[in-house]
Amino acid sequence: MTCMVDSMRKFKIILVWAWVTFFVTSYAEIHEVVVQDNNFTPANLGVLAGDTIRWFNQGNNNHNVASTDLNFLFRCAAGCDDTGGNGDPAGNGWISEVTFHQVDASIPYICEPHVGFGMTGSISIQTPTEFATVVVSDANGFEPQSLTIVQNTRVRFTNAGGAHNMAADDDSFRCAHGCRDDGIEGVDEFTGFPWQIFMKFTEPGSYAYHCQNPAHTETGVIHVLSDAIFENGFDSL
Repeated sequence: MTCMVDSMRKFKIILVWAWVTFFVTSYAEIHEVVVQDNNFTPANLGVLAGDTIRWFNQGNNNHNVASTDLNFLFRCAAGCDDTGGNGDPAGNGWISEVTFHQVDASIPYICEPHVGFGMTGSISIQTPTEFATVVVSDANGFEPQSLTIVQNTRVRFTNAGGAHNMAADDDSFRCAHGCRDDGIEGVDEFTGFPWQIFMKFTEPGSYAYHCQNPAHTETGVIHVLSDAIFENGFDSL
């Protein structure tokens, strides 16, 4: 009996190890940019879709960050305009964040009052090499309808046909050709445009979502497990 119990425990360890190896992908990150008098450090930054950039002002003067790409609009200082904050230039101490859900070759931005002094920056958003995938279409709805991942995993959502979006049942996110509150205005509504976005899920839990198009009934759920799965050892398995 002891041998059988030990064998079962070893089997569970192998099974969990294989499961985690399969599902753990590259973590989404927060990249920091220091705003100083007349410069951003780093001025040019490459990130992966699903990452967040955090700007914080250490300069003595009033600064802000404002994109000049009309396809991706953000304007931030004491918060961002699109999230109810105030993107007007402000003094030392403000912190603002924008998450980049779409792949884009380059997004230029400036400090509005100091662009004439060369206070410019750019963000290059690249496609991650590792992620889980959910595809939505008229034929199959969200596929897979249920997905289990480890926290901090990136998930790519792709529209393969039909007018769709993805809206959390608890209203925590809404996305289509971009996500609500990520600097892109009005592109979280359901659309037939062949959109693709990347999201990170940082907190354990279950995230139910649906398509808001009244002509469709697609639903899905993302189950996010803690990445501390081994914290208490294998005896608890």
